[in-house]
Amino acid sequence: MAPDDPFVLTPLHPDYPIAVRAMAKAPARLFVRGTLPQARAVAIVGTRRATAPALRFTTLLAQRLCEAGWSVWSGGAAGIDTAAHEGALRANGKSVVVMGTGFDHLYPVCNTALFHQLLETGGAWLSLYPPSQVGTRWSFWARNELLASLVDHVVLVQAPARSGARSTVAAARRMGKTIWAVPASPWENVAEGCLLEIAAGARVLSSPTQLLGRAMKRLSPCRVLSNHEQAVVDTLSSSANNLDAICELTGLSAGQVSAAVLTLTLDGLLLESADGFYHLARQQQQR
Repeated sequence: MAPDDPFVLTPLHPDYPIAVRAMAKAPARLFVRGTLPQARAVAIVGTRRATAPALRFTTLLAQRLCEAGWSVWSGGAAGIDTAAHEGALRANGKSVVVMGTGFDHLYPVCNTALFHQLLETGGAWLSLYPPSQVGTRWSFWARNELLASLVDHVVLVQAPARSGARSTVAAARRMGKTIWAVPASPWENVAEGCLLEIAAGARVLSSPTQLLGRAMKRLSPCRVLSNHEQAVVDTLSSSANNLDAICELTGLSAGQVSAAVLTLTLDGLLLESADGFYHLARQQQQR
């Protein structure tokens, strides 16, 4: 059998995930293609209709987590799921797509190439269903519960109040998993679900450092900054500034500054104050 040929795991198989075996109704069969990673696992989920900033955040979040040795799991859907898998690929990390269909009916079809890239980089496909099974509303809900059982943490990046991604969070909460949600403005309907989860007790996530702690801090100094990132850092070396001031001082466009600031913030190099001003993290430590 080739390394990425599909195979079946039963509860008696030594490679059957321990966390799934502990479920009240452990699946009789799991269909697998590729290699299930043994690294610490995080699920990153959210809406299919994500905003551009949320997609950028997700990609960078997944990339940083994989760079720190974690594996990224998601459902392969458009939007946040796709961005999470793509971020893992950027880091040449391990990512698993947990499917609500059989392997002969990949969904969405537009992600077929992405799914194969995950296999090529040492990731995997996982499904409750035989290859010929098509997706249904109930198969995707069952997929969400399986996904929650397989990870240590679940991150909800962006989701409206009524969202399938929140069913993954609900399952994770029942299982006692650690739940994180990315905060949003109260007028953003596309992210209302995140605010509801935070109100229900989810931890607020604005940077990978909150998940990784010292592991992330060891990575950040080793990374070479891009020209745009260095320009932003130079601008903030003496005083804090807001985005408009950074644009004016660097000569960069609003989009270029926003992208650089997002990356630097995710890496824990910048901090944002309540009034929208950014400063270097080391300045905060010196205060």
